[in-house]
Amino acid sequence: MPGFTSLDDLINEMTVNGKFWRADWNKLTHAVGTQAAGTWYALPHSTGNPGAMTLGAVGTNLAFHAAHDRLAGAIQHGGDVGTDFKRILNASAFSAAATTMPAIFMLVDMLGWYPVTSTTTTGNQALVNNVNVTASSSSGLLLTYAGWGVQSYTPVRFTTTTTLPTGLSLNTTYYTIRVSATTSRVATSLANVDTATAIAYTDAGTGTHTMTIYLGDRAPSHGAGVQAYLTPSVALGAGTPNIQLTYTDAAGNAGKTTPTTLPISNATAPIGQIEYSGTGAGKYGPFIPLAAGDAGIRSVQQFNYNVTHTSGTTNLVLCRPLLTLPMTTVGVAAERDLLNQLPSLPRVYDGACLTWLMYAGAATPVSSAFFGHLDFAWG
Repeated sequence: MPGFTSLDDLINEMTVNGKFWRADWNKLTHAVGTQAAGTWYALPHSTGNPGAMTLGAVGTNLAFHAAHDRLAGAIQHGGDVGTDFKRILNASAFSAAATTMPAIFMLVDMLGWYPVTSTTTTGNQALVNNVNVTASSSSGLLLTYAGWGVQSYTPVRFTTTTTLPTGLSLNTTYYTIRVSATTSRVATSLANVDTATAIAYTDAGTGTHTMTIYLGDRAPSHGAGVQAYLTPSVALGAGTPNIQLTYTDAAGNAGKTTPTTLPISNATAPIGQIEYSGTGAGKYGPFIPLAAGDAGIRSVQQFNYNVTHTSGTTNLVLCRPLLTLPMTTVGVAAERDLLNQLPSLPRVYDGACLTWLMYAGAATPVSSAFFGHLDFAWG
């Protein structure tokens, strides 16, 4: 497995070279009513440590919004490690809150989300994954159209009908530095975004240039293993629409759609609930089912409610699942040794936005506290 040549090498990297990070975390269930038995919840926008993440209130409606470890609410994992391979060694979770068990915690790397404020709209709504840009060699700005307020740290790649500006290359990942709703600079690394170190262009190139999100640096093969879920950041109103996605799969095939038996959204789904989870027909958890044989999602092109909710904001989240912690007993820690007990050592990429999903096997009171830790090592 890349990263360590042996157990001795792992111990040496951790102890001699200091390539180890322990993250202690605690999260409270959402303060919007009891978490219903049999349903899934997304905890990035619940309080605790780290604090609540802001979904839905920033970015352009229906446009991709990148998630990364620089966001408030992401569990920290030791920062960027460059060419090293960072792995999760151990994980734990427990709670002393009454009537919470059984429960399941799932750790995911949240790659980004599409805010959907237009929940009162039916039919296919086009999602924004790319934009044509004009390069200014005098200021190093990329001018974007007003339909996508690109946020900093968004991973992108460029294509062109003719020749890219000198300083940009095809098949190369860059990261945006937001200047305004219509302009961004780009950097060659996350660290360069931190310091606002942008590429300077020597010309504007020729032809039409397109900037497109690229998940491949945190999702192998640009989408392998990437799943999607929907969670409100403003409680949904009445209505139980069927949900359908049109997406590009991990192999690059566009126009794929979710299966004929569609997820059904829950009426009045509260903040944080995965809105189609539960029991009965049309209920899934935690991820939206993909077409048969698909190994993941590169991007989503269309979002569809067949009928409306009367209000609310939901978020279509793309993520890569990393590990699962089943909890059976109040006050007893669920623990996972990912080196010896279950030798999977999930990889954590630079910029990973680690967050928890929770399955409530029993009714879980408002603001129930969950605690735990994650151990990371790299080499």
